[in-house]
Amino acid sequence: MDSKVKATAKQALNEGDDALSDDELFAELENDPELEMFRESRLNQLKHEISRVRDLRSRGHGEYTEVQKEEDMVRLIASASKGVVHFKHPQFARCKILDTHLQLLARYHFDTRFATMNVEKCPFLAQKFQVRVLPCVLVIQNGSVVDRIVGFEELGNADNFATEVLEKRLAQTKVIQLPKGELASIPVKERPVEFQVSGSDSHNEDEDDSNLRY
Repeated sequence: MDSKVKATAKQALNEGDDALSDDELFAELENDPELEMFRESRLNQLKHEISRVRDLRSRGHGEYTEVQKEEDMVRLIASASKGVVHFKHPQFARCKILDTHLQLLARYHFDTRFATMNVEKCPFLAQKFQVRVLPCVLVIQNGSVVDRIVGFEELGNADNFATEVLEKRLAQTKVIQLPKGELASIPVKERPVEFQVSGSDSHNEDEDDSNLRY
């Protein structure tokens, strides 16, 4: 996608456009003097990108959501083109640690769906995917499980691993992409998010797993 198109879509979507209809937003953009250089194809790309991001937002992208019903998780997994699902127990310390890291990654890797669920609420899925050791993270691509991370062995087998370690491990399956250029040297929690989610603050370092959307 044209970098100018992506930047314009990002600006429009991050400046509180929720009050505008699609037609109103596009009309506003078309009247923007900076867009005079755009050919019609570029404007069509812009409209497509805005619609795409709004659709992903409506389906929970950009957030780390806790799913309460097993049937909802079944639908989430089946419909996810790229997804990361954490099966956990709320009393397990390592599950809480993983929640913190996944919440940060969900904000930055907008195109990937991040979710979690108490394993006691989804016995069918736990059996289907043979979830026997927690925490257990399943990597989803096009509705199928393609990889998993069980425990912390692949993350240094220590509780104090950096979010970037988990990010690199997930990137091996291409469910997320590692940042390039200057962003590659910036810790996940300090990186600017690509698309903001309503009600979130990407720079709040005091946030914990109590702020997950339920």
